[in-house]
Amino acid sequence: MDILKINNLSFTYSIYNEGGAKPAAGPALKSLSLSVEEGSIVTLCGPTGCGKSTLLKLTKQEIAPEGALDGEIFFEGKKLSLLSPVEQAEKIALLFQNPEDQIVTDKVWHEIAFGLENLGYKRSDTENRIAEILSFFRLESISDENTASLSGGQKQLVLLASLLAISPKLLLLDEPISQLDPEAAEIFLSTLKRLHDQLGITMIIAEHKIESLLPITDKLVLMNKGEIIAQGNPEEVLPAVRKLLPPIDINVRFRRKPGEGNGPEPENSGSSAASEQSKPVLSLRDVYFRYDKNSKDVIRCLSSEFMPGKCYGIFGCNAAGKTTLLNLISGLCKPQEGKISYSVRKPSISYLPQNVDLLFVGNTIRSDLALVGLKPENYPNYVNSFSPDSSPYDLSGGEKQLLALAKITASSPDIILLDEPTKGLDPNMARVMLEELNRFTKNGKTVIMSTHDLNFAYAAADYCSIMSMGRLTAFKPAEEFFRQNKLYSI
Repeated sequence: MDILKINNLSFTYSIYNEGGAKPAAGPALKSLSLSVEEGSIVTLCGPTGCGKSTLLKLTKQEIAPEGALDGEIFFEGKKLSLLSPVEQAEKIALLFQNPEDQIVTDKVWHEIAFGLENLGYKRSDTENRIAEILSFFRLESISDENTASLSGGQKQLVLLASLLAISPKLLLLDEPISQLDPEAAEIFLSTLKRLHDQLGITMIIAEHKIESLLPITDKLVLMNKGEIIAQGNPEEVLPAVRKLLPPIDINVRFRRKPGEGNGPEPENSGSSAASEQSKPVLSLRDVYFRYDKNSKDVIRCLSSEFMPGKCYGIFGCNAAGKTTLLNLISGLCKPQEGKISYSVRKPSISYLPQNVDLLFVGNTIRSDLALVGLKPENYPNYVNSFSPDSSPYDLSGGEKQLLALAKITASSPDIILLDEPTKGLDPNMARVMLEELNRFTKNGKTVIMSTHDLNFAYAAADYCSIMSMGRLTAFKPAEEFFRQNKLYSI
């Protein structure tokens, strides 16, 4: 029996300007038909901006985008539009791409209780359900923790637990592992498998990292330009996926060889001694940082140097301190001890955060880019395909990443900080990001990125390090780093 059936669905976003609303230049979805069998796991894949997130949002009508909709969506044989708001809230759950957009309460157990309370569950039933969910998801030890202090992997599990507390029949997940380190991703996926095996819940998962999902996927759906171009058994569809989205070839190095170009190898960063003619653009000496005086140090006794014209890749588990380090370098946080210093003059610094929505302030792409001095004739090639009168918030996750990159680099900053830069990017878009990073370093810019994407870091970074216990291990040339490590290896 099909729990969800989509017939000839087409959707065109509405865009807004001074003259009011008008349709976008082209449809986001075109005559799309899909059936989802009850109890199955369906994985959606395809290039950045192909319509995966739009499809999920249209299936969860409370957050459906504004625009022109044709075709029909049926849930359990009934038109989706005829389900009451309560029915939709109880039966269909959506896990957002960015956990920061979905957490609404201060404590873990509050987050799990939130949906139950809003649906009018009795207090005794709510308490029993909270206990059951905490036990199933093994969250008892952090039940009273502040949600803001959780790692990315913990936030994803807590949100998943809060959605499952109301026992939905259909679970939609939008790139659930895009921001997780390998261990956290494995834990999250094993939890999904347990949910499926024990509860038989139906899942539709939109994801670029499909390799991890293939063992649990019943149907693989490949989308491109708003259409489904292949669907069926994963083994049957994979050749079409590989043809459309060939993975980055790790045997081809996109980056320059260490020592080539601007400046010598960084001293104290796993390289040969720096020459007297060149200085680090950024130095950290014995830096300590904690978020409040009663908490433990997130960064402790950290020392490192970063040279101009180099790209640095920083690895580590969720909550290891990588984002905190970038916040310190950017000036968003100030160290309690130690010193952060720059070369002769203080350089300009731009920061691409994990939540790129924080960077958008204009109503349209055109107005947002105009705020940093970019006119249409000066747009980077990789944003020319975006409709300039559409809202930045209507873009896919990967498209937002590239728009944000264009915005933060418009001023040609000396230091570029990137937090999970390949989040939401398909392999083709990741190549665009690689080419841009290579261009920045060739022009003498320093790039520092926190990432879980090993292939991307191998291709892009000159030097790599692991963040652990509040410190960075010595930076090593990328080839040496990946050759010597057992777990962080290609």
